[in-house]
Amino acid sequence: MRLHFYGTAASEGVPAAFCECEYCQKIRKAGGKNLRMRTCVQLDEDVLIDFSMDTYAQTLFRNLDLSAISYLLVTHSHEDHFFPATLTSILPPWAFYDRKRSLDVYGNEKIIQKVVEATENLGEDHGRPEEYLKLHQLSYYQGFSLGKYYVMPLPASHDKKENCMIYIIQDQEKTLLYGHDSNMFCKETWQRLKDYRFDCVVLDCTMVEETGVYAGHMGLPDNIQVRDRMLAEGMATEKTKFVLTHFVHRFNPLHERITPIFAEKGFLAAYDGMDVEF
Repeated sequence: MRLHFYGTAASEGVPAAFCECEYCQKIRKAGGKNLRMRTCVQLDEDVLIDFSMDTYAQTLFRNLDLSAISYLLVTHSHEDHFFPATLTSILPPWAFYDRKRSLDVYGNEKIIQKVVEATENLGEDHGRPEEYLKLHQLSYYQGFSLGKYYVMPLPASHDKKENCMIYIIQDQEKTLLYGHDSNMFCKETWQRLKDYRFDCVVLDCTMVEETGVYAGHMGLPDNIQVRDRMLAEGMATEKTKFVLTHFVHRFNPLHERITPIFAEKGFLAAYDGMDVEF
């Protein structure tokens, strides 16, 4: 499997638009890997995980080719993970193409509702939305096939107002845990994770080196607890790649600063444009 990270920031982006804190000022000056768009990851050739308000910018500046994507898997409905206004541009007359297939969109009930609301009042010149967007509502613990993959949705500890999800994704050789946005996993999620041995684990690190500031998110101290438990209970090995992402600007996520700190604890610090193969 290969993951390509198009966006590695939390909701404000890094740097935040109007922020004048010392970290945002340093990041604007440094540029490069320190500039982070909102969350988006591509799995191999045709699976996209999350679709934020930055997705269009990622097609311009991060070489994201949406015409290659057959499946969109969404973790939850917050706009830094799902922005249906851009998704509807797949419809005519906004898009002219020879695409003969629909885009399969998978997510919780709020994802489905937002797509329906965004398309239900469009005129006849936009065609039939169901011909372009095929919607699949997911439920916890009900696995399903996604192209060549098998996916198991599990509860994320994030927003109690909806069924936020993390995903176990498998092909015939490898197993991935895509594990954010989430605070420490609940008892039921841990119980399901024990049935797997992961080759790669992607975790929320919103608070960088801190913890307990934002509900529904992790920082490095929490990530260490997750990694230690997964190693101790056989869910991971020393060969498992643990990747941290979803950073907030206020905790100083300068790439050059956090990379050695994370590496010392056994983690990779994600950045926009990074590839991880496992």
